[in-house]
Order: sequence, then structure tokens, then C-alpha cells
Amino acid sequence: MEKLVTVVGLTSSGKSTLGIELAKYFNGEIISADSRQVYKNLDWCSGKVDEYEKKQAPHHLLDVVELGKQFTLFDYQNLAYKAIDDVISRGKLPILVGGTGLYSRAIVEGYNLTETKADEKFRVELEKLSKEELIDKCKQLHIELPNEITSRRLIRLIETAGKLKKPNQPKYDVIQIGIRWSREAIYERIKLRLEKRMPNMIEEIKNLISKGVSTEFLMSLGLEAKFVTEYFSGKFDGYETFFEELFKEERHFAKRQQTWFNKEKNLIWIDADENLTRNAIYEIEKFLNKK
Repeated sequence: MEKLVTVVGLTSSGKSTLGIELAKYFNGEIISADSRQVYKNLDWCSGKVDEYEKKQAPHHLLDVVELGKQFTLFDYQNLAYKAIDDVISRGKLPILVGGTGLYSRAIVEGYNLTETKADEKFRVELEKLSKEELIDKCKQLHIELPNEITSRRLIRLIETAGKLKKPNQPKYDVIQIGIRWSREAIYERIKLRLEKRMPNMIEEIKNLISKGVSTEFLMSLGLEAKFVTEYFSGKFDGYETFFEELFKEERHFAKRQQTWFNKEKNLIWIDADENLTRNAIYEIEKFLNKK
């Protein structure tokens, strides 16, 4: 089996930076595993790498679908497989980087997915349910909740329940590297990152709305896009209230991510200190040299 490196971790943990360092060291290319970064023109609210970072290492699966279009796990897996296989065919190391646990697991475990067309009547009924009701329905169907809980994603999971064929068929020999921070440190990083990106996120959502992107779709993306869109709608009593509510939701999101990644098999956690890159290289070299 061909080898694949994955870099996972909580929001703001430094996955993109580590991925770039590893790509430069190992002559690799990066495949994004982020459910929002696939959308064009959603840059700041999805935390995409900037133009300088893109020049440091080739990146794949950024900006592959128009905002407002449906993009499924099946779509992602197909594109990711093609990108990974292309990188391998050129003698380079594929490095899967991202915090959307369902995306990375679909590749690592080789989910056998089938392309399913939406049952419009069923979807209309599901769209009438609150997020809490959708969560209850997922639990009734024994569907593992994703780390990004939005109504749009819950509806899609319910629609495709039972569509996974068994068993899974992993395509690659995988090493999973996880970046580990203390809770206090990751919360501080989340806050600083939000403060730094906020002016650009607000301007981005303002421009998207002015260009006709529906507020319903933007809110369905969750986290930054949802909260900034709601901020424009006047939901919050001022900027400080808005920021604190978003920061609180980011912390909850990080907890859900941690719960998800704790269930991953054979994930190697590496402490985020000055030796992070060196230690990750050490583990990956052992993996690559293993016969």
C-alpha cells in the first residue's frame, strides 16, 4: 500500500504550519481535509492558508466548489483520492491536513460510500426540525455525531444513514500525527486567531452577502460564517457580545474535535513545543522506512 501522512488537531492548533514544514522536508504536497475550505471565496471564515503559504508547498482541495452548492462526503472522498493518487504518481509524499474529522476518517479508514441523491420530500421534513431534534434523530439511528455540528451536515448524515457499505477498504498505509496543546494554551490561541482575523471575516461576509450569497447558506456553514452573518442581521447586542459568543462556540467546537480525535486509531499525539516539527519528522521517517 502507498503511504499517506495525516496531520490533525484542534482548531488553531497549527496544523497548516506543520503541514507546510513537513511538505518542504519530505518533498510532499498538502491535501486539505476541511469542510469549509472547499468553498471558493470563503477564505478568512474558513481559515485558509494565504498566498505566501501556498507558495511554500502545493495545496489541493481548496476552492473546488461554488458557495451555495451541495458538497457531500462522497464528493470529498472522490476528489481526495484523485489528489492523493496524483501526488503519489509524481513521486511525492501526500500529506492530508485538516480538522474535519469525518473527512480525514473517510480517507484513513477507506469508507465505502455510495452516491445518493437527496430525497427532496424527506429533506423538507428534516429541514423543519431544530438542530437539537436532528441530533436526537442521529442518536436514534446510531449515527456518530461529527465534530462540526451544523443542521446542514446532520441532515446529510441522516439522509445517507445506512448507505455505507461494509467493510471499509483502506487504500493507503497511514500515519496520523496529532498536535497536542494544553486546554488553556489552545483557548488562548483560538482567541488570538479570532481577534487577528475578525476584521477580514466581517468584510468577507459583507461582500458575499452583497454579491447575493444567501444568508441561510452562510449560516449553515457554522462557526465563523454563521456568527458573522448573524452579527450583520442584528442578533447580538453589540460587537463584544458577538465576539464572546463566537469565542465560546469555538471552545465548544474544540472540545468536540478532541472527543472525535481521541477515538482515532493509532493516532500519535505530539506536544506543541519547540520540538514539534522535529518530533513529527522523526515519527514520519520511522513510518516511511518501515517495510
